[in-house]
Amino acid sequence: MESEQWNDALFDGRHLEVEGDGELLSINLRKEWNLGLDPIPNMAALLENQGFKVLVIPLPEKVFGLTCLVRRQRQAKQVPVIIVNQDITLERRRLTLAHELAHRLIDEKSPVDHEKASNVFAGAFFIPKQHLVREIGHSRNALGYKEIIQLKRMYGVSAAALLVRLRQLGIIDSSTLAYAFQTFARKWRKTEPIPIEVSGSEGKFELPRRFERLCYRALAEKLISLGKATELLQQSTSAIEEGLKGPRREGCG
Repeated sequence: MESEQWNDALFDGRHLEVEGDGELLSINLRKEWNLGLDPIPNMAALLENQGFKVLVIPLPEKVFGLTCLVRRQRQAKQVPVIIVNQDITLERRRLTLAHELAHRLIDEKSPVDHEKASNVFAGAFFIPKQHLVREIGHSRNALGYKEIIQLKRMYGVSAAALLVRLRQLGIIDSSTLAYAFQTFARKWRKTEPIPIEVSGSEGKFELPRRFERLCYRALAEKLISLGKATELLQQSTSAIEEGLKGPRREGCG
């Protein structure tokens, strides 16, 4: 089976003096994980590749996500877990995953508002300053609707988070941000404009797949039975067989 990839030193806790240190934390983590400056295509997969257990499940309406460390039976190592609400938009799920990642990274004794610092980290992690400046410029007096939509889809974040990030970096001023939220963006804090997930497919994109992949590997190598795989994956026998052998061709017995 696949080995665990997380680094225990990652969870020693990073000391932050001010909320803005979340920016540096994001820069350093991108370097540690060799991510460069490009947008992150799949946050759940990235976390799984780094050894996190990611669960996308229904949560109470006002709970976006949470994180914890879980100790396995007969093992001393604790496993980092992030849980996110499947009923929120993909844009907000991605931001929530990054926000909860920050909670795992920031030293609990840091004299900062951990929620604000985690928000700074999440925005910077998804939208690196250098990349954004290259795309939109160092300073803007106005923004076009279509430009914002294209950028938010590029980075995979909510439109409101993109606007806040633009202000955070000084690309737009406070009056431009206020005007946006008073006019074309007035509903964006609650309703996502042109969401990435189309209607009817909510909660189906960027799901954690590592456990499923390991189950199919174990099944292919006959380490578990078909019945055990159906139990673990909570799918029908026919669905598991198709996942193992591929779609059944017409005319084949």
